[in-house]
Amino acid sequence: MACLASKLVSLVPGSGASAAGQARLLAVQVLNNKVPCANIYSKTSGQMEERLKPWDYKKWGYGYMLQVTEGTTKRFNDNTKVIVVEGPPGLEKGKFAKELAEEFGMLYVPGASMDDWYINSYGYDLRELDWQFHHQKNKCYDEKNFAKDPLGGEGGLDRMVTTLQKIRAFKYNDLLAHVFNTGQGIVTEKSPYSEAVFIEAAYRMGWIHKSTRILYYRLQQQILQHLLRPNVIIHLDAPTDVVQAKIRARSKTTHPWEKDSPVFENSTYLNMLYQDMLKNDYMKKASVFSKILTYDWSEGGDTEVVVEDVERLQLEYFDKYDKQQSDWRMHKEENYSMYRHMYTKRQWIASAVYNRGYLDADYVERDDHEEEEWVIVASKLPGNRFNVGWNKDLGESGSWVQIGQPQSANPYYDLPTEALHTQELEEYFDQRERKRLAGEANWWNF
Repeated sequence: MACLASKLVSLVPGSGASAAGQARLLAVQVLNNKVPCANIYSKTSGQMEERLKPWDYKKWGYGYMLQVTEGTTKRFNDNTKVIVVEGPPGLEKGKFAKELAEEFGMLYVPGASMDDWYINSYGYDLRELDWQFHHQKNKCYDEKNFAKDPLGGEGGLDRMVTTLQKIRAFKYNDLLAHVFNTGQGIVTEKSPYSEAVFIEAAYRMGWIHKSTRILYYRLQQQILQHLLRPNVIIHLDAPTDVVQAKIRARSKTTHPWEKDSPVFENSTYLNMLYQDMLKNDYMKKASVFSKILTYDWSEGGDTEVVVEDVERLQLEYFDKYDKQQSDWRMHKEENYSMYRHMYTKRQWIASAVYNRGYLDADYVERDDHEEEEWVIVASKLPGNRFNVGWNKDLGESGSWVQIGQPQSANPYYDLPTEALHTQELEEYFDQRERKRLAGEANWWNF
């Protein structure tokens, strides 16, 4: 087991604390026989260091008193890193990311999708209530609709990309909260930093409105200001014709909505997005701050080979002017604890996402009538009416004793409680409860 000082440099060069937990400045020479660098180690290497017991932040929260008394970097080891997998569809990035996470003892976090928006934590899907929406802006539009018609839904893609921006921001904040509270690393798909290439490609194709693009970049400035760039980006690449062939193959089995898709059969779009913007532009810019590994995944690949390549990466830099991994150099223990508090509380990311300051995105913004309809119908989904633990119709006790932060069934949107006390809704909930007690199978969808 390496000594404490060398453990702490695993995330930030020269970082550390004395045995008593006192903060000290970074960039102090490590006076031991361990090479002053940090690699990510796999389970099979035999060099993976154990972590201290993680803090159960979801149950207990993380307030100010803990911020000043409960150390953060003591849980970090060499694998306290964020790895992001990027690349075109059809290459089984999710399967690869799971294998990578398993080998490194990290947590796999799926990429953002519209399922995160429509399906709440109880498993109920808002799309089943789509027939109750009359305003077009409230109608469901997801990746399946996009594959079939990128111009459908009278601005459906405009609303989808802004929704995904919100979901991805919250997810990335939450995975950082997990890293800082537990010390466990993360493997995920696509980050808020690469998202801009998809917005640009859609805009150049004429699929989203100019005002939507403006809204996206205004929100992006607020979202990225406190997020940390990935330590490692693994780019799985393949020529456009190979990607299209793989998409055609899966459209016959698991993804029938992609058959003859005007999106994925459009070679101009795929070339622009995945070759010009993602591969040649974004990866070049991202390499300044993150380590990049690119693989031709046309025929798939060997996860073990990637693991070995990741293990060979040198992820520590001591020059304070070096941008590589600089997001993770916070210099003092209290700075790590401050970021931990910020990510755990989530208040800053909610403010960044919801305080738009730009109301001219006509395909995105709802008027009062559309907003009222959205609130009423969305609240009908079981579990959406109250915070988790308070939905008695789903078998929960509704105990008034609550430690930590309250959690909603869908953390990506907030239903104002004052809007839920209408006569129409009260009559609906009364009738719904009677149907539930009577044992009707579809007791909530009427």
